[in-house]
Amino acid sequence: MKLKRILMVDDAQGMRHLANRVIHQQLGKELLIATDGFVALEMILTEEPDACFIDVEMPELNGLQLVSIIRANRAFDAMPIAMLSSANSIFDKEKGLLSGANFYLTKPFSKTDIEKALDDMEKFDG
Repeated sequence: MKLKRILMVDDAQGMRHLANRVIHQQLGKELLIATDGFVALEMILTEEPDACFIDVEMPELNGLQLVSIIRANRAFDAMPIAMLSSANSIFDKEKGLLSGANFYLTKPFSKTDIEKALDDMEKFDG
């Protein structure tokens, strides 16, 4: 699947800046940005991104809760989702994957990590 629209959900400005630089400016993909889970839900319904990067730790509606809500909607059950977190234990990764995410990236990550994740997402077959 060719990914054209990517949603980055993160409350940290630095992560949003990195996503803009790599995903939009360098890779030429349309980048949608949400600063919290509630805004992300609205954007998913209205903008229909091809894939999402979702931070685990956000105020109000955290990433694990957000992924569970997304996966409850059959229209988005095959959309590739990568969780983003600074927590890197096996337990943390498994919790992210059990919530419904397909991929798990540990912060801090590099441009190469984002490119590899996008490549894996394009190869992903729900």
